[in-house]
Amino acid sequence: MKPTIAPKKKPAKRAVKTGSIEHKLMKLKNRIEGDQTSAPKHIDREWVEMKLEDVRNNVVLDKGIMLRCNDLWRKYD
Repeated sequence: MKPTIAPKKKPAKRAVKTGSIEHKLMKLKNRIEGDQTSAPKHIDREWVEMKLEDVRNNVVLDKGIMLRCNDLWRKYD
């Protein structure tokens, strides 16, 4: 008797595509929340959440917003 071979399972679909702007903003938000500094970071987190909602509502982010995101990545690195 030949052993039966089970079909390969497909990987689970992600809620957000890896590498998308939404995914990068979510990673930035998580980085801000995980940072253990005493500085007031709620303003930055709320700003990122607001831009995340804009992306989910299909609003195009301009260059100034992306530059601010880059500054936040450097700040919470």
